[in-house]
Formats: sequence, C-alpha cells, structure tokens
Amino acid sequence: MFGYKLDFAHIQKAKGISDSELARRMKVSRSSIGYLKTRSGIDFDTLEKLCRVLEVEPKDIIVKYELLL
Repeated sequence: MFGYKLDFAHIQKAKGISDSELARRMKVSRSSIGYLKTRSGIDFDTLEKLCRVLEVEPKDIIVKYELLL
C-alpha cells in the first residue's frame, strides 16, 4: 500500500527561502508551513500557492511512499 506526502524542504532550502518568508509570500501563517511539512494533506488552493512561490509543479513536491503495515 502507498501514501503520498509533500516534500518541498529541499527546494525551499535550495532557493534560500525561510519558513517565515514562504509563509509571507503565500499569505499564510508561519505555523501553516510547519503543518505542511509534517502532514500529508493539502487543499488545492494552498498547493497552488506553494507551487507558485517555489516555482515548481505539483509533481515536483508530492512524493509517493510505501506504507509499512
């Protein structure tokens, strides 16, 4: 069985964007960025904002992983 999660920290770091700056550009709270990094759910509006700010496509930050049961 597989799951999906967001993995954008490496792109964010490569672009030199702090969590605070990312939150400001996305117009969300700083705690929302922490939530996105630790949870697997995201709504389409937030996904669009994240992709726009990081200049990536959803396929670049949504990764598939195997669930260990």
